[in-house]
Amino acid sequence: MTGQGGLPFSREEYAARLARVREGMVAAGTEVMLTTVPENITYLTGYSTLGYFTFQVLVLSLEQDPILLTRAINVEKAQVDSCLRLIEGYGDTEDPDEATYAVLRKFGLLGKRISNQDDAWFFSVGRYKKLLRRLGVADLPDSSGIIERVRRVKSPREIEYIRQAGRYCEASLRAAIDAVAPGVTDSDVAAAAYHALYRAGSEFLGHEAQFVAGPAAGLGFECARRRPIRRNDVVYMEAGGTHNRYNCMLSRTVIVGKPDPRWMAMAEASRDALNAAKAAIRPGVTSHEVDRAARSVMRSAGFGPYFMHRTGYSIGIGLPPDWGEGRIMSINENDPTVLEAGMCFHLIPDLKVVHEGGVVVSESVAVTPTGHETLTNFSQEIVAK
Repeated sequence: MTGQGGLPFSREEYAARLARVREGMVAAGTEVMLTTVPENITYLTGYSTLGYFTFQVLVLSLEQDPILLTRAINVEKAQVDSCLRLIEGYGDTEDPDEATYAVLRKFGLLGKRISNQDDAWFFSVGRYKKLLRRLGVADLPDSSGIIERVRRVKSPREIEYIRQAGRYCEASLRAAIDAVAPGVTDSDVAAAAYHALYRAGSEFLGHEAQFVAGPAAGLGFECARRRPIRRNDVVYMEAGGTHNRYNCMLSRTVIVGKPDPRWMAMAEASRDALNAAKAAIRPGVTSHEVDRAARSVMRSAGFGPYFMHRTGYSIGIGLPPDWGEGRIMSINENDPTVLEAGMCFHLIPDLKVVHEGGVVVSESVAVTPTGHETLTNFSQEIVAK
């Protein structure tokens, strides 16, 4: 914390973020923007809560201070843990759409050009339709992406928080690797990882870490589920850490016994593809060029058909269900987005074979003025036990 009212950033940094968002609003021709994206609310105000699954909206205008409308039970937390001055609450028996209308009327915003962030996960179609009826309009312009374009480039303090999350992540992954042995379960490994994670100082992760062995590791987003680790298994590990809601990820592969040598070759290809992507990173190159560097390694190694997804994704603020910022930017084929200093990514060129298993070597990096910085400090060794 900065020591300024418990905020993780200075009020000056929050003001600078808001100013850049307002520039985007002016360019889009909107005077008032509604966002229900919890990561955006945290980014602009410092306010973070588990209660984002109930309706809350941040009202941004060109002239007034930001206004947060949230469930009444959340008001006191918003007062303590944000830079907000204007916080409105609605009761559990009140209609949130009526409350939204009342807030816009109270602050004289009903006659303005109002837009809504349409790609928000926690604002249902049904609720949006009700709000439109209450406002008496057929639709609102979509302001998706205005805040996200500002969030793409991190400040030095944001990068420091991701780097600190990396320390938690390292402790978690180290404990997970130490816990692997024939006969223990993937849940035993996850328990060791989470114990170390919280002992190191992490907050709750943006989504579940993945510790999976054997054929189950060939499935995307599979997690620990009481499965025994067998001799000659390959263990897939993707760990995370969180500091002031900023997330860092780190993945490694553990070889148990003497599995098919193909798995070692695939793990080495994942590691080599990661390093090729890192070497390609610098300001001015495109997302496509970084992806191509990793994908070329996979194809040369003969594993191209198993590498069907993006090479990486933006990282920063993350709340469940996602610890990444892939909605903001990914390292992907045919993506012309140009990298800038201050962008941060989790590079994860993993390989999965359905019904057989999976391997991974990943790292989180920041783009620097001359290249990249790896935000974790962990051996790239493919561990054999």
